[in-house]
Amino acid sequence: MRRTVATAAAVALFTATQTTPALAAPPAPTDVQVNWADANLHLVRTSWSGGGADSKARIEYQDGSAPTEWFPTTGNQFARNWAVRYGKVARVAVVTTDAAGASAPAYSPWFDTNLAGAPKITAAVPQANGSVQLIWLNTAAPADTTPGDPLDLPPSQVGKVRLQFWSWPNGAVELVPYALDTTTAVVPPRPHPQNIWVLATNEWASAGSEDIHYDDMKLFVTKAPAYGVFGKPMAIRGMAGANDGDETDLYTGSNIQVTMQTRATASKPWAYAGRYESSVHGFLIEPVAVGGREYRFYVPAWRYDEVVTGQVISASTYIPTLADFAVAGFNVRTAQVGQMVKLTVDVRPGGTVKGALQRWDGKYWRTVLPVPVTKGKAVMYVRAAGRGTTTTYRVAVPGMTYYGLPIQTTGSRSFTLAVR
Repeated sequence: MRRTVATAAAVALFTATQTTPALAAPPAPTDVQVNWADANLHLVRTSWSGGGADSKARIEYQDGSAPTEWFPTTGNQFARNWAVRYGKVARVAVVTTDAAGASAPAYSPWFDTNLAGAPKITAAVPQANGSVQLIWLNTAAPADTTPGDPLDLPPSQVGKVRLQFWSWPNGAVELVPYALDTTTAVVPPRPHPQNIWVLATNEWASAGSEDIHYDDMKLFVTKAPAYGVFGKPMAIRGMAGANDGDETDLYTGSNIQVTMQTRATASKPWAYAGRYESSVHGFLIEPVAVGGREYRFYVPAWRYDEVVTGQVISASTYIPTLADFAVAGFNVRTAQVGQMVKLTVDVRPGGTVKGALQRWDGKYWRTVLPVPVTKGKAVMYVRAAGRGTTTTYRVAVPGMTYYGLPIQTTGSRSFTLAVR
């Protein structure tokens, strides 16, 4: 009995001290190669020899940047559009995997992930029909530090320039290809606002220029006088700015040149009447009133940083002009009944017209006497009448013209005469 127990204990001890032998790592792949499966779709083919049935691969970078995630695959080749870091030197690492783990990695040759040189837009000129003329420079690509690598392709094979424009109102994005050496193109008329780029494409991806924002220029008068007085400045206020589709958001930028145009009647052509600058606070223009005219404002095609706008013309505003009375009144405010008082008139423009001395009857102005005005001036004597009364008077001149521009019928400021 003792011998049986001892034997069992020895067997148990022997069993407990045994170890399972480690599984051998799978064989490593060899001869890892890369080439383009379809450069237009940016598909890189990776192939290798040896290894096992299951493998995985990733992109690693020469400068130690974080590699991509491992991509599992079966067989000895696959094609993939890698999300690479551009402007790097990289390689593909491949390992074989099985239940024992992963093999030692095998590597492809080093290759660069350089993009083409980004175009530089030098001019963006909106045209009258709503199109935009673009001019750009094609810049040189970065230096190739792995010349002749298996993923280098000649520009003639995959290089191209594309014009991309995105119209906000309808959400449409369009791409128009051009030959590699193209340096100018016209973006066709599309609803605004728009974003526009020039893209230089190689086997890896596209390098884009700065984007141009083609917005609408808004131009309007915010305040204009109901009338002007001959020879005196008027205050016309307005606002000009680029609008990106949000009517509450107006980008006024700087140096928006506003041209004022005028004409006497709708049958006359518009004439240049001055150029001004609109700032973040808008514009204030103070033209001198010389007769009734229509006023409108014009902003040519404009660019500020990346924003461009086409030309725009405001709605027109008609501002009539009144005559300007420098003097209109008696030489005294109080007179004896029967006394001759002196009436003096000095009015501009200096026309020769038949004016009138008028009195206020509490409801209307009533003509008392004609006042002959010669070259804008008149002096006459009036006999004071109506003892114990105080009468309110004014002088009125009829409509006239000044170099073909109309001056409205105008009454002077009122004045009084008390008769004792």
